[in-house]
Amino acid sequence: MYIVILTYAATTAQEVAAEKGTKIMEVIFSSMSATKYFYGKILGILGVILTHIGIYLLGGIAIYPFIINLDTISKFKDMIGDILLNLISVNLIYVVLGIVIYTILAAFFGTLVVRVEDTSKAIQPITILIIVSFLSSMVFINNPSSMIVKVLSYVPFLSSFFMPIRVIDNSVSIVEISISLVILFAITALMTSYISKIYFGLILQSDDVGIWKNFKRGLKFK
Repeated sequence: MYIVILTYAATTAQEVAAEKGTKIMEVIFSSMSATKYFYGKILGILGVILTHIGIYLLGGIAIYPFIINLDTISKFKDMIGDILLNLISVNLIYVVLGIVIYTILAAFFGTLVVRVEDTSKAIQPITILIIVSFLSSMVFINNPSSMIVKVLSYVPFLSSFFMPIRVIDNSVSIVEISISLVILFAITALMTSYISKIYFGLILQSDDVGIWKNFKRGLKFK
């Protein structure tokens, strides 16, 4: 999930930045609303993400019977089985939602730059958040009952890294998982709805006034 999030966050931001201020966007928006266009873009990216994850899963399942009996692999048979079992569970939902929420956020940050080469600067906060979340979850991986883990497992952007730790440890109830997923899904939906409403103003904004000023200006669009 860590690698996929970093990959799709950067790719999405670059694609949005490349579209920004181009004449083709004016033509597109003359025939359809920016809101529908944004939803279509996110659904398209989601389709690519699901295909990506599906290839990993199907590929792993396909080669599993052939490599599991190899001398170098057989000693890890139980561990590999546990990994696959934990992945093909509610954790897969966290993986998908985690990738989606970061991708949507990256699309927003991609609209804040005028030049594609500035994209890496724009998404630095996202990259830092992803790295910190991943490393923090690794620190607490052997202490899933920690209060920090319990709290962060309900925080959007972080729950996709921390709740799976508790799920694997079997130290969390269905009710707690459901609450965490509802919060994550609700924030993702609300963020998508809000960005779609201001997308028209952001994507056609061509003034190079800096990322921070563009960010504050973007929050004012309705």
